Amino acid sequence: MEMKGKLFALLLLFSLVAISTGHEENKKTKLFVIGDSFVDTGNMGIKTSDGLMLTDYIASFLHIRAPVIYAQRDKASKSELQDGMNFARGGSGVLDVSFNNYSMTLQVRNFKEQIAREVYTKADLGNSIALVSYTGNDYIYKSRSQKGTMNDVFDQTKEIVDLLTKNLREIRALGVKKIAIFGTPPRGCFPGMYSETLRRCDKTWNKASSTHNKLLKESLQILNKESNGAKFVYLDLYSAIESALFDENKETVGSENRFKACCFDAHMCGPIAQKICDQPALSIFWDAGHLSQNGANIVYSYLVPSLNKLL
Repeated sequence: MEMKGKLFALLLLFSLVAISTGHEENKKTKLFVIGDSFVDTGNMGIKTSDGLMLTDYIASFLHIRAPVIYAQRDKASKSELQDGMNFARGGSGVLDVSFNNYSMTLQVRNFKEQIAREVYTKADLGNSIALVSYTGNDYIYKSRSQKGTMNDVFDQTKEIVDLLTKNLREIRALGVKKIAIFGTPPRGCFPGMYSETLRRCDKTWNKASSTHNKLLKESLQILNKESNGAKFVYLDLYSAIESALFDENKETVGSENRFKACCFDAHMCGPIAQKICDQPALSIFWDAGHLSQNGANIVYSYLVPSLNKLL
């Protein structure tokens, strides 16, 4: 009888540990990422950075590892899945026709699929954070690939913000309680758009970004009023990048030429490039459209006060 009693006590202890461990896993913050190449850590096949990206810094802020990419979902361990999942793909927008025709709507659908497969539970979602990155691929596609005028770019702003808002509502409907979304960056200050001769940014493209951000912030105010317990937090990517570029404290920024891309290989570079600047660790932009690791770190530091609202 004494042996049976000890065995029962031992089994009970193991059960309590298992229950406790499972409970702690459910309580762990998970990061689910929807968006474009600013946060895509590999779904596109490459990372558009020489190292860490904003996704990595934000995951570190949450005290978790960078979430596993959707492309590796079937190879990921249970432990890796506990940090969340990154559905973002470079070139994505909200319109059906863009650089890769892989809209955020499809990414949200992939998110739903993981929930249907019970990879993530309702408890997981309740303790999770969604990071949504929309940096303007639809606008660039309209201008470059469809040869649209800047008037055409401005004319589609409301449609894009409405579709983006629809995606945000769908993410909330899944049970995610905290949703952070980037505003679009000052695209007119990016390499290729910044005028070295005139030493100024393209004001029209920056106005397009500002117009988008104004409408997005108005939509977020509405979403927060109808939140049903969910919180939407605006991450001001525009101001963060602008501050990194125009901050007069060069020791903080650490870049001799803040407006030039470090990688000269292509318009969009992977982490390994043949033709790069002399000091890549001090660059702000890795290629014509993306931040370097140094740039991401600086921009992240400006976003921390807003990220604190998620805690």
